[in-house]
Amino acid sequence: MCFYGDFYIIEAKIIISYNINMSITKKRLFSFVLLAIFSLATISFSLPAQANPDLVDSQAGWAEIGQIAFGSSDTPDDIRFTMARVINVALGFLGIIFLIIAVVAGFQYMTSRGNEEKTKEAMSMLRNAIIGLVIVLVAWILTRYSVIVMSQTVNGMPGYQFYPSY
Repeated sequence: MCFYGDFYIIEAKIIISYNINMSITKKRLFSFVLLAIFSLATISFSLPAQANPDLVDSQAGWAEIGQIAFGSSDTPDDIRFTMARVINVALGFLGIIFLIIAVVAGFQYMTSRGNEEKTKEAMSMLRNAIIGLVIVLVAWILTRYSVIVMSQTVNGMPGYQFYPSY
């Protein structure tokens, strides 16, 4: 064997072992940084609670204010409030579903690898998801507008005070 051949073999082994050690070091460093971030995040949540321990005693009476503002469980809600909440929740779920479809379509488009059939399918799916999001947004706007107009017409009260905002 030639001296240069042995040198290259030795050099290749050193490079391979260096790459293996480097990937293990990167993994350890990444997990340490991730652990430090989560540790600091949990510590920072407890700091405001420790800042003023008398704060809990000064907040007595908030439950009564909440019952006055939002009603207790024994007071019936107006049907318009209930329907507005149901429609908001339903439209929120539909919006989330269309957003998930858009993300899945984007993932399919990115992983199509230039295959025209898969690309067309992903673009069609993405187009349908965007159309669905627009329909949900328009439905929410129309629902909000109609509830505001009905509350102004029926009760004579401003709609922005009637419509539940959450």
